[in-house]
Amino acid sequence: MRLPCSVGVVVLVGSVGGAAAQRWDDATARTIGTTAEWTNKVELADLDGDGWVDLLFANGGAYATPGAPEPQRVFRNLGAWTGPGPLVEEISTAVFGTAGTRLSRVIKVRDVDGDGDQDVFVGGAHGTASGLWLRGDGGAYADVSATHLPAGTVALGDAEFGDVDGDGDLDLVAADWGGPPLTVPGGPLRLWLNDGAGRFADAGERVPAAPIAWSWDLELVDVDDDADLDVVVSCKRCSGGRLYVNDGGGRFTDDSARLPQRTNNYEYEAMDVDGDGDLDLVTINDGPQARETVLINDGRGRFADETDARLTGAANPAGADDNVAVFLDVDADGDADLIIGSLSDPDRLLRNDGAGHFTTVAGALPLATPGTLGLAVADLDHDGRLDVVQGQGEVTEPDVVQLAGSGVSIDAAVPSIRLLRPATRADRTVVARVHDHKSPSLAHDWRRVVVELAGPGTTAPIAMRWRGEYLWTATVPDQPGLRYRVCATDATGNPACTADQALDPPAVDAGTGDGPDPGDGGGCGCGSSSRAGGGPAGVALSLGLALALVLRRRSRARTG
Repeated sequence: MRLPCSVGVVVLVGSVGGAAAQRWDDATARTIGTTAEWTNKVELADLDGDGWVDLLFANGGAYATPGAPEPQRVFRNLGAWTGPGPLVEEISTAVFGTAGTRLSRVIKVRDVDGDGDQDVFVGGAHGTASGLWLRGDGGAYADVSATHLPAGTVALGDAEFGDVDGDGDLDLVAADWGGPPLTVPGGPLRLWLNDGAGRFADAGERVPAAPIAWSWDLELVDVDDDADLDVVVSCKRCSGGRLYVNDGGGRFTDDSARLPQRTNNYEYEAMDVDGDGDLDLVTINDGPQARETVLINDGRGRFADETDARLTGAANPAGADDNVAVFLDVDADGDADLIIGSLSDPDRLLRNDGAGHFTTVAGALPLATPGTLGLAVADLDHDGRLDVVQGQGEVTEPDVVQLAGSGVSIDAAVPSIRLLRPATRADRTVVARVHDHKSPSLAHDWRRVVVELAGPGTTAPIAMRWRGEYLWTATVPDQPGLRYRVCATDATGNPACTADQALDPPAVDAGTGDGPDPGDGGGCGCGSSSRAGGGPAGVALSLGLALALVLRRRSRARTG
């Protein structure tokens, strides 16, 4: 029995990204104005739940020494993009009060206590207190740092939220320098477990104690497709990056031998670049002559350096002081392209050929941004295209907002869904990897991620819960004869579903290999919903183009 699926005529407007079309235009003066802080990282998130993506900047510090505390900045997106403006308003004081002036290298927005409001974490840096923890409550923010964060001082280079122990709430993992990075051997990985109400307890005994010397980035990544979150940590002054493998219950062991070991690693960015369903890694500055590297996953969490075949020439220049990378599908062809932010060279756009080979798109980011430490993409103005925000540090340059032009395609590619853990009568938890070919995955990227049901009893969709990385989870009812599938609709309205799954799957003859592959989505485009906060609906194209786009969407509705 197939679950119902319908596909309608798609109404779109936009370019497929011709070489002469402008890709991004400077909108800094019309949005955030001239900032003057040392910005380390950028967070784009719908802080107030109005359907429009807001802008947050983690500021303060110097390269290896503390430097001067500076105000963290928050700009609320007013959603007024079709009029004369203003387009954003600064709400830093309303969010932080007097606590926003500090040293920070990371800022994150997530609903950590499960009450439906977005909370804000600002990591402590250079031997300051653990961080600033602001609990959101209907547009107001309460500083609960003293009661909800572990006591002590830290020097956090980065932090990520995710449910590492499988108990249904978001924990926090952070990279701690331990002290001035040129004079100390480093600090241990920090693991703070959430009690479900946003109170965090130090669980350092669950992670390896070896110091990590000067980390700018860590990522929660399910490297081995076992539906739990492992940790990869960059390290500038180590012999190589670190990979800590999760046992499924939030206890980690060091298995860094799965990664090629090279020093001077600034970042890991995870994405399926070659279309085989598992997550590969792009690293920054740890290749020969400070080049980037492309690490391809074998499907079991072991990585091979395939840079020489995938990232060469002008796409990977020698000696560039690059710092950060993000994935996005700039041409809406269903694969992940890459932007790399640099201190020494222009930030550059690299196009993916669909099989994980990258080439430079000349002049794609012409605006001078000589201090890019923070980099993030989101559709700020609801035109279906991804805009770019660049946080500038180590230089006296302001932060930059660039709006996508006609050279960036309107998103017409369906999401990628891979079923990692099918539900059974014995374990009714389903876990899927869902992404829209961009990093990171945030709440504003999605209209819905659900489990659709068919069979006896209820057929109401079950909303899935984001677990971290690109992982989503839900529990299906215990109903004999139940069938289900995972469906996702991205922010632009592109839908995809996995193939139907049976809660009571038929017996499989191990000798023949018959039966469904739980990792094969085999899906279709289906379902729709309206975007919160409005935005342009588009202008009708010719019927022939619209039907061609429909057919392309259906043909690309895949799961990995």
